[in-house]
Amino acid sequence: MIFTQDKSEKRTHERVTLRTQATILLSDRKAIKVRTLDIALGGMAIVADGNPNSGVVFNIQFMLPLHTDIPPLFEAKVRVAHSVLSGKEGGFKIGLQFIELNDAAESMLLQFLEQNSK
Repeated sequence: MIFTQDKSEKRTHERVTLRTQATILLSDRKAIKVRTLDIALGGMAIVADGNPNSGVVFNIQFMLPLHTDIPPLFEAKVRVAHSVLSGKEGGFKIGLQFIELNDAAESMLLQFLEQNSK
């Protein structure tokens, strides 16, 4: 499934805290370790050492902590919405927008959000 959002649309989905390690996979096959902050149906926030340009597209993957014996690997194609240096977080706080989720990833995400929403 492909998610598209109007650029004028701001955050519309409830964010759920998600603190875990993740890997972003760049088009040149370079893998960069990052930390996740939160996630929602439309995207997520991460912290990274580097400052990507808005609009950059890459894949992100991490183990999604569901109530299962083995956490499944979540992978999505994302676009950088914004990036700002955050002393509090110790790196660049980067807002990512999901632009492509397969059915399995969407199902896992919905399950995680349901299990962890307030």
